[in-house]
Amino acid sequence: MTDNNPFPQTLSEFLQQAGAQVQFYDMGRRLVEIPGADMLAIERQQQAYPQPFLRSASLGVLFYYEDNEAASSDQQIWFLKFPLDEQGLLQQAARDDFLRRMVERLAEQTLARHDPEAMQNPPDMPEDNPHGFTPREDRMACFHARVAKQLDQPASQFYAHAVDYFTGNNGFEQWNFVGLQGIADVATRLDENDNLATVIKAIPQLPVTPFAALCSCLENEAIDPALSAALSARITAALQETDVNIAANTVAAAIRGLSHGSDQHALVSTLHAVLNSHSGRNVEVLATIAGRAWQCLEQDDIRRAFLCNLALCDAGQGAFDNIMADLMFMPGLRQPLLDELHSLRDTDHCTQLQTDVINHFFQSLQI
Repeated sequence: MTDNNPFPQTLSEFLQQAGAQVQFYDMGRRLVEIPGADMLAIERQQQAYPQPFLRSASLGVLFYYEDNEAASSDQQIWFLKFPLDEQGLLQQAARDDFLRRMVERLAEQTLARHDPEAMQNPPDMPEDNPHGFTPREDRMACFHARVAKQLDQPASQFYAHAVDYFTGNNGFEQWNFVGLQGIADVATRLDENDNLATVIKAIPQLPVTPFAALCSCLENEAIDPALSAALSARITAALQETDVNIAANTVAAAIRGLSHGSDQHALVSTLHAVLNSHSGRNVEVLATIAGRAWQCLEQDDIRRAFLCNLALCDAGQGAFDNIMADLMFMPGLRQPLLDELHSLRDTDHCTQLQTDVINHFFQSLQI
């Protein structure tokens, strides 16, 4: 697009021209707000997308108008997914196509309403938009919980029931009627009332299903070190579990909960123990490390243990290739991972199975 093109150059410009306040969120690996300046640099290909997931940028776009009273009906949300190139840069052609569609839709709506002022408001998202996506249920719940808190709005109607559940007053087995939105509200509002202490006390006793739901929400929060310690202790207990499926499910969930915590030392220490256990070869656990705790793969010992286990996991070559292909897009990880694989393959400690898996992956990359 050239400077003479009448279409706006970026999503920010498109929304700001209508007088909207806009906030961007990464919806991929975890829910993280993207500062406006960073988003502008990303759209201009001056900066790689910071947390690509499945070779895409998955965005939640919230916009509203400060000159109106803030009510939920005045806010609009777009969920957009754009492909990234081999360098992790946003493919502008897809973004431009979306903007072109929205400008054309805006013109159509203006003509239909016979209202020139309607041109000042962003149009509704068309149902056939090829760039839209529906976030998975837990991520959507966390998004709504985060937005409500940031805009000083009350939590959902499910919040009070979820808080009551985590007290254990009615028994932790009574989780079937606890809404995921309520759990997301609790995770987002750990700094309110006694929520942090209540959740910490509940963690050792939670059944796997509600524990996993809680951790899928905690992965979006920079949790307190005391909460990290409780999750680490739950992993330690799970590693002694005789049922390998329960152990792996619990460990994978707890890693998600730990992954964005303020105490990264607890996460690293925990991953050492996990990767040296039977659960460390479980594909769900390994996929969780790659998808949620990828920052730990910058450490040599964690990276080597992870790759050794991944090459031996029961899910086979397909799992290895898919997980590695996703990690190749993470800024700063591609070369260290490739170097480690070369080093592993050339050592006497690498089994024939590991060697075959690594060689097959290199062949797929034509290395």
